[in-house]
Amino acid sequence: MKKVKLPDMPFEKAIERLEKIVSDLESGRPTLDEALDLFQEGVGLAKMCTAKLDEAEKRIEILLQTEDGETKTKPFAVEEPSGAGEGGRG
Repeated sequence: MKKVKLPDMPFEKAIERLEKIVSDLESGRPTLDEALDLFQEGVGLAKMCTAKLDEAEKRIEILLQTEDGETKTKPFAVEEPSGAGEGGRG
């Protein structure tokens, strides 16, 4: 299995490539070695996309205006969907 060096690419391009890899793997056409290389590339792309999403989440802020007209910022908090953390029981 060869080492895959991922280029720094925009999030959208990485997702497109990841979707293509999944499609190729699901088709069953690649040889075992090709499938392993594709899988390795896909894992790298998934990690890169996750890192980009984490970075974006950290940058999201909600602007709040105080009563005296000043603007403050507050980190964006992601609300968990109802039933999250309960094993899907709801």
